[in-house]
Amino acid sequence: MSDKPGALETLEDRPELESAVREILPVDDEQDSWTFDDVPVDSGRFGELVSAGIVEKADGQYRLADPEAVRAVLDGDVSADAVKADRDGESVLDGVSLEIDARAAALFAGALAVVALARTYVVGSIYRGGDIVLSGNDPYYYRYHVEQVAAEASHAADVGALSVLPEGLTKGEPLMVATLWWVASLFGGSEAAIGHVLAWYPVVSALVSAALLYLLALRVTNDRRVGLAAVLFLAFIPGHAFRTSLGFADHHAFDYPWLGLTALSLAVILTATADRDALRDPLPWLGAGALGVGVAGQVLAWEAGPLLLLPIGLAVAGQTLLDVDAGRSSLLTNSPVLAGVGLGAGLTGVVHLTADWQTTLVAIAPALLAGGIVVAVAAEELLRRVDGTARQLAAVDIVAGVLAIAAFRFGFPEQWAAFGDRLGTLLRSGGVAETYGLFSTDAFGFLFLLGLTLPLALPAMGRGLKLARDGHRGWLVVGSYGWLLFGLAVLQVRFVGELAVFLALFAGYTFVWAASWVDIARPVTDGAADRLDVRVPDARTVGSLVVLFLLFGSLGLVQVPVKTSQVTISDGAYGAASAMEDDATERQLDYPENYVLSRWGRNRMYNYFVNGESESYGYAEVNYGQFLSSRSPRDAYNSVIDGDVGYVVLDDLDVGDRTTMYSRLYESYGSRRGNVSGLEHYQALYVSDSGRHRAFAVVPGATIRGTAAPNATVTVATTRTVSGTSFEYVRQVEANATGTFAVTVANPGTYAVTTSDSGERGSVDVSQTAVYEGGTVDIVESAQRRGAKRPAETTAEANP
Repeated sequence: MSDKPGALETLEDRPELESAVREILPVDDEQDSWTFDDVPVDSGRFGELVSAGIVEKADGQYRLADPEAVRAVLDGDVSADAVKADRDGESVLDGVSLEIDARAAALFAGALAVVALARTYVVGSIYRGGDIVLSGNDPYYYRYHVEQVAAEASHAADVGALSVLPEGLTKGEPLMVATLWWVASLFGGSEAAIGHVLAWYPVVSALVSAALLYLLALRVTNDRRVGLAAVLFLAFIPGHAFRTSLGFADHHAFDYPWLGLTALSLAVILTATADRDALRDPLPWLGAGALGVGVAGQVLAWEAGPLLLLPIGLAVAGQTLLDVDAGRSSLLTNSPVLAGVGLGAGLTGVVHLTADWQTTLVAIAPALLAGGIVVAVAAEELLRRVDGTARQLAAVDIVAGVLAIAAFRFGFPEQWAAFGDRLGTLLRSGGVAETYGLFSTDAFGFLFLLGLTLPLALPAMGRGLKLARDGHRGWLVVGSYGWLLFGLAVLQVRFVGELAVFLALFAGYTFVWAASWVDIARPVTDGAADRLDVRVPDARTVGSLVVLFLLFGSLGLVQVPVKTSQVTISDGAYGAASAMEDDATERQLDYPENYVLSRWGRNRMYNYFVNGESESYGYAEVNYGQFLSSRSPRDAYNSVIDGDVGYVVLDDLDVGDRTTMYSRLYESYGSRRGNVSGLEHYQALYVSDSGRHRAFAVVPGATIRGTAAPNATVTVATTRTVSGTSFEYVRQVEANATGTFAVTVANPGTYAVTTSDSGERGSVDVSQTAVYEGGTVDIVESAQRRGAKRPAETTAEANP
């Protein structure tokens, strides 16, 4: 007999289905299994029977789950309550067994291990000596704020993170920062503890998301094989893997568990409310509680969280259409949903009012969603009473939506403007990679973020629409999330990670279907049959399944390390940061004297290690390109450096001709080259092994003074070795009419001095102290001291 909750009770609550069952009984008596076309029942009622578990699918066809029990109920020999009481092994939680299948648990643990391995293999790039080197740029923003909250909370322990979050952060990702701070505080709250927590939280997020995905797949399909396949596909979706990789402590990873929790809770509610009696069971109301927590967490975790609540409204609207078509009350189906969303609205409102987290517009989003659900349910109730159709209800919903938008637009103009600005910021394309659309740069660019998961999932997404139309409520939920998130990802790839969770489920379904099509697995279920367990296949079948999985997942296997390597900090970048950190410590520089000017995409990382100020990359974003492309060293120094920059980092770029600041520094280390003059304020500090990354300290420079023939050209040159790379540093100046000259150099060393009038004029020693302090070195004085064999350090004098 079917273990679907409410399977036989439905016949008593839904008398209109009784006639459909009576029409099916003769066909079921004559045939062991049959197709939908074999029975004279419309798709709406047939879907209800499948959803309730009265009809189950087996080997691609259908049959009554328990013909004898159905016949007994129809003949009045036994009540549905008696049948329900006679079920064996059913849990108090609405038919959910509490027994653990050891084999299934072991396979699930193995799938989670694959997810973890695909995200932690970069451990060597994150833990380097005594440093925890987070990936990417934005993670250092959150690292900075968690450290600031920890420092502030130590002085305000009575109120903690609720009161010490800075105002700008409370309107962005307050729950994320507060949660990370709280977890780090459990481990002592030190900077090291914070670093460990931020490094590992994305991996934990991936594992939690995978567990929720597995439960969601079981709830929708009742097929453990689909759940396991979905988890494995999630492991190798590049757009999800790199965002949840070890060390990539961006905010997106924090959003995924809340998304999974809301989707699973909604699926539990809708699939557990097949009849009136189901509302007496605890499961729908437990789902409502989890939904409320998920809704509140989603909104408080990210200011764009309300966008991720839209699938809830879409699923409810779809359910009301099915309800009015089947003549069923939506109030019964959606009462727990409304309770859950209402709870989420209440939790969000309390936190907003007490801690001022999120803007008012964001904080009221759950309440607006609850209001929309009320309107949709009320419209269904009214139309059902007047024998309205689903098409008419859809028209009413559209009109109501348009009126609601118009009321918002004209009734609250300031809030509408704020909403438009924020939505425009989220959805417009710009210089940041995640703001581009999924297909905007390359028709096949999605393959690098999703592998073959998208084309594999699309057939199942299409089939899911039909299954939802036939009454499979779980498919209605995952379809709402899948299609809506796909639309958001088409606009901006920042939503690819959220989409990946649902694509993995659809891909898992298609994979099991494909395996059954080539006769290496049993047919896939649609959620109506008893839960299909996982059998232990023979070696040949295992090999075939591996080959099939590699066929679909091989591109993801290749792209996961590629995409992850793009966000990890390279050896060259870390080496530059370490060199600048050591130099700043040795010179005892304070911020902003030790500010690092670099490409904005790594600016927070550099500044975190060098000066600890990694909140913003705004200055670098505005000024770095201007500095590199400048052809006037004086203007570049005065307008960009101006005492507020201590270091400049360059990597391999294509910026202008040989006269640009980039070319002068990157290609010749500030040395004169041909007719291009050298630079006096940039001392080469670090060169990576590949030569790609080069760091320069901004210094006053030491001034070499001397005499030569009037108007003679004086050249000073030295050879310097930095990080094993040797280069010649040359500066040139013209003596004035009286024969005196002064030239500023950025590097220490022994300089050979030559003039155009007499050639070699000897050499002069310039110390590092003179370069750092803006000292002056006199060539004559230096020559006398060399004759007396005095130490070179005494040749430098600091300016008074």
